[in-house]
Amino acid sequence: MMQYTEMTEERRNQLIENIAQKVAQYGMITPAIFFLEMNKPLSYIGSQAMHFFSPIVSVLFASFEEYAYFFEDRQNVERLIARLEQVSSEQDEKARAAREAAKAAQQGKPKKGLFGLFKR
Repeated sequence: MMQYTEMTEERRNQLIENIAQKVAQYGMITPAIFFLEMNKPLSYIGSQAMHFFSPIVSVLFASFEEYAYFFEDRQNVERLIARLEQVSSEQDEKARAAREAAKAAQQGKPKKGLFGLFKR
């Protein structure tokens, strides 16, 4: 089992980014934000449960204990929520830009009339 050392800011940010990207990959940003907001007061208790189960679960997931230490601090949960909101905004901006590009491309095409035979 890995001996815990104080989590560095760099490692904390890396964990936040890993979680945010994985949540975004599965399209679960909104449910994740709701879940984290609802359970923020219980994050410490949840982390203690993770510590309890870590001897068993660490066999399958090597960094499980590290996530348990991560969720002990409510500020980390706040940071994760903020990053998820930021990723959501970035995705919305990309989708908006794609829609605008498709709309601009559509406007550049000549309009066709009856069954595409005649130009308007």
